[in-house]
Amino acid sequence: MLMHSLETSSQLQAKSQKGFALLTVLLVVALVSMVSSQLLYDQQVHIQRSTYMIHQAHSVSVAFGFEGWVKKGLEADLKNNKTDHLNEQWAQPLMPVAFADGMVSGQLFDLQSKLNLNNVLEADKQQREFWKKMVERYLTQNLQEQNSFIGFSDVLLDWVDSDDETQDLGVESETYLLNQPAYRAANQKMVVVSEIKNLQGMEKLNTVEFQKIEQSLAALPAVTTININTADVAVLMAMTDWLTEDIAKQWLKQRKAQPAEEVATFYGFLGEQTGFMPEEILKDLPLQVLDVKSSYFLLQAQVDYGDVKQIVSSIFNRKSENEVTLVQRWLSVG
Repeated sequence: MLMHSLETSSQLQAKSQKGFALLTVLLVVALVSMVSSQLLYDQQVHIQRSTYMIHQAHSVSVAFGFEGWVKKGLEADLKNNKTDHLNEQWAQPLMPVAFADGMVSGQLFDLQSKLNLNNVLEADKQQREFWKKMVERYLTQNLQEQNSFIGFSDVLLDWVDSDDETQDLGVESETYLLNQPAYRAANQKMVVVSEIKNLQGMEKLNTVEFQKIEQSLAALPAVTTININTADVAVLMAMTDWLTEDIAKQWLKQRKAQPAEEVATFYGFLGEQTGFMPEEILKDLPLQVLDVKSSYFLLQAQVDYGDVKQIVSSIFNRKSENEVTLVQRWLSVG
């Protein structure tokens, strides 16, 4: 009986050891499977990330090449044409063009069709007053639910000028330092239009209001003229109190059929529409603030390559027939 009991105990111990060994093997297999799955997942993520980065690098390279092509086009346009208008080839959208494993599209816009906020830095007093009044008129016309923007041009001038001397109705850093969070006046030219939201009286602009006014505003690195062949209705109406929406639309209709080759054509048109004498028109609308050609252009392009949608916004300054420089560039992924 004792021997039988010892054998039974030994058999049970052997079975227990076999069960433990089996559990150990199963645990090791499970751990190996988990580690293998994680390694495979990490490898797949790494491959996808690497592929995306390669596609992004290719798309950026194509975008830069597109910029170079646009520069050459702007140089050629100036050699062949002394005016810029919306009937020209550069103003037409580039339909999507296929290249190896990708697609590129874009459009060029005349930035001198817009109101340049930095124009309030004009050295000539008469022209500076024109730009200041135009800024206030533009904001009043396009933000009609707001109060009058009389005096806002002084606020703008204090923001972009290099000193800390306050204009009559302006504000400098001591006012902005009271805000939460506090900040100082830029005391330099605006770089992007969105800076206007930092100015006194514009802090409460909502998204819809800002999107409405930014469409016809620009922040260019130099004082610029307005191209009467490309300016939209909102910009034209902001020039003077008597340039109505109807007059502006009539001008758009006339220039579409026959773009102006000189600014005098526009003055003649205004005389016909209003009955004003030339000297009356020139008093409100100085000759020096208008032009029929442009130097600043905005390229908005999209490069699709693999899973990447690369969006490129580039500002060019056409200085001569042989020199077009890149002023600013923004890259974003759609």
